[in-house]
Amino acid sequence: MSEQKSGQKRRLPPAAIVGIILAVLCGISLYIRIYLPYDHVFADGLIWFRETDAYYYVRHIENIVHNFPHFNSFDPYVLYPDGGTGLTRPFFAWLVAGIVRLVSLGPPTLHTIEAVGAYMPAILGTLTLIPVYFIGKELFNRWAGVIAAALVVILPGEFLHRSLLGFTDHHVVETLFTTVCILFLIMAIKRAREREISFGHISRRDWPTITRPLVYALLAGVFLGMYLLTWVGGLLFIFIVFVYLVIQFIVDHLRHKSTDYLCIIGAPLFLVAFLMLLPILGGSSREITYRVSLLVAIAVPIVLSVISRLMASRAWKPVYYPVALLGLAGIGLAVLHAINPSLLEYMLRQFNIFVPGGARLTIMEVQPLLAPTGEFTLQMAWNNFTTSFFISFISLAMLIYVVVKEESADKTLFLVWSIIMLIAILGQRRFGYYYAVNAALLTGYFSWKMLDVAGLRKLLAKPKKVVETVKEFKKRKKAREKAKPGTFMQPRGVWVRVIVVGIAIFFLVFFPNIGSATSFASSPFLMGQSLEQGWYSSLLWLRDNSPEPFDDPDFYYEIYPPKSDLVYPETAYGVMSWWDYGYFIMQIAHRIPNSNPMQAGAARAGQFFTAQNESSANELADKFGSKYVVIDHTMPTTKFYAMAEWAGSSVDDFRGVYYQQMQDGSLMPIILYYPTYYQSIVVRLYNFDGEAVVPQQTIVIAYEEKLTRDGQRYNKIIDVQFFSTYEEAESYIAEQATDNYRIVSPNPFDSPVPLEELNSYELVHESDATVGMGNMTMPAVKIFKYLDFGES
Repeated sequence: MSEQKSGQKRRLPPAAIVGIILAVLCGISLYIRIYLPYDHVFADGLIWFRETDAYYYVRHIENIVHNFPHFNSFDPYVLYPDGGTGLTRPFFAWLVAGIVRLVSLGPPTLHTIEAVGAYMPAILGTLTLIPVYFIGKELFNRWAGVIAAALVVILPGEFLHRSLLGFTDHHVVETLFTTVCILFLIMAIKRAREREISFGHISRRDWPTITRPLVYALLAGVFLGMYLLTWVGGLLFIFIVFVYLVIQFIVDHLRHKSTDYLCIIGAPLFLVAFLMLLPILGGSSREITYRVSLLVAIAVPIVLSVISRLMASRAWKPVYYPVALLGLAGIGLAVLHAINPSLLEYMLRQFNIFVPGGARLTIMEVQPLLAPTGEFTLQMAWNNFTTSFFISFISLAMLIYVVVKEESADKTLFLVWSIIMLIAILGQRRFGYYYAVNAALLTGYFSWKMLDVAGLRKLLAKPKKVVETVKEFKKRKKAREKAKPGTFMQPRGVWVRVIVVGIAIFFLVFFPNIGSATSFASSPFLMGQSLEQGWYSSLLWLRDNSPEPFDDPDFYYEIYPPKSDLVYPETAYGVMSWWDYGYFIMQIAHRIPNSNPMQAGAARAGQFFTAQNESSANELADKFGSKYVVIDHTMPTTKFYAMAEWAGSSVDDFRGVYYQQMQDGSLMPIILYYPTYYQSIVVRLYNFDGEAVVPQQTIVIAYEEKLTRDGQRYNKIIDVQFFSTYEEAESYIAEQATDNYRIVSPNPFDSPVPLEELNSYELVHESDATVGMGNMTMPAVKIFKYLDFGES
């Protein structure tokens, strides 16, 4: 008997096995997220963050560390001449600043602040796999949860990108908090349904019955509140939970089930989140929208529960319930429109996150997942989720069947959450860092079902009988042979099926992600999306060689008064650059950008850089107080199209794609630049240093419009003429009978049109770091001083 007990002690319980697996997964996650990218982030004695927004957070974390726990909701350094929004949602910055103060042995240094900030996304991303496991366990079983947790570790898309070392931004903590919120809400709904809690339990003070579901609901509210304190776009998740509650109310009422538990869970959840957010809500339209949305979210479960009980008590047909709700919704919208139509319009505009448009589509993360460049493609979906994107659709169909069959309220929540996040990511690829959790759970569910069909559940089942005495090897062997199916020794066919299916799942689900994840994590940063050496050295130069905008350099670290109370001194000025680089200018140079990555000032920057003459550019520089202009090598090239879009024009006004017939009869596309491109200020400054240009020759092409077999238009070059002067080329075009003639150049550094010297701008700095541009080597960054500053 003692030997049997000894054997039983050596066998680890499933919970311990899962704990070990999760610990290993955490180690793998940290290896991918910290070790692989380490040499790219910690290099040359500095910390190089992965993207621009990190510098916004480092600026505010540094400010909070100096003034803990106070923060700036208005920041005069973020935008000139308007000033700009500071930390309206400070939780992530608070979290990092608090850890910095804990780990610092003395006064925190900038290096300590940056180091803690760099590690945070990797740690938070790793922690996310824990609630993912528990959601899988609650909804399906622990092994589905394990598969989902393992998949979250290696999915190679937006979630991995935003949880890598050096991506110091709030995105990964959004995912963590919303996942934990959903976990506790699932647990609250599940326990409430199991115990059939009602208002009667509350009136009878039956705390043993209602305490656990209510505690889970309050915890869900706490994490929802933390999420809302982290991201200004948190209305998205309020909408998800709200939609679920309305759907579940309707479903339960139609099935003649009590809806009390939904009110008991839903109202406190939103109330806790509202109370947490209330102290920092301001008076803007966005903040009023938050107040109204949360108050409605608190009230609706109560109202829906009252209506459900009233109709049930009067034995009205259940179908009247959704009709009544539609009527109430219509009345509510009509009343809001009558009271405050602008607020209703603002609230409805928030749904634009599902269908962005206009110049915002020039922002990479805002582009649709399946049409990032306007044409349908699955490449971006594959890059983010590989096979999980496609498997998730199968799982959603399976879950819809299960939800209808089982009438499962917790799975309905998961289904609503997943469908809305799928719609969101189809609209904007950025939401891939949310949907990674849904895709992993859906794929984990699918994988488990396949293993279950193969017979894994039987293999994992506990034996029905335990061998009473085992003293010798032969007796143990005999006992195993006599054991019923479901014990340690199973029929060989079941093992074979499980192994085959397991191998298939590995290659279908995991294998496509492993190489992509490790390759992405260990690759250098994408050019133009992270700070480069040329930018860093140039902004240090600007900091040391330009006047302080507020006279006192320590003003950078102060707590500022509200926007209405701040007046810029005469010494203040702006630095004109493209919006991508605004936070670099703010944090590295301690200067004030004229545009920033919130896209504030993006239109003015686009208008300045695409201005067709010096006087137009000067008017904009005077209007926005620009004393310096900083241009890098991407602005007249890969980012030029975005400038044109934000300026209200089109890149087609500056360049075009034409097809030239080769000797073998094939057509080769070439980009040809128009005079308007060379006349734009960004090209005249960066490409030609603001100097006068006299073209050596001017090219004129003749072209005709053609149609491809599928009806697509394209321009085919049919003739090319060369002229010694621009005037001769213009005269030649004027003599032609058709408009299909253009002055062009194939080289962005070879203008076909004469350019006058820019007298108002002086080149004051070129970075030592260079880039190859065709057959030329150019400084990565150039800084110009606006000589007419302050004269208007």
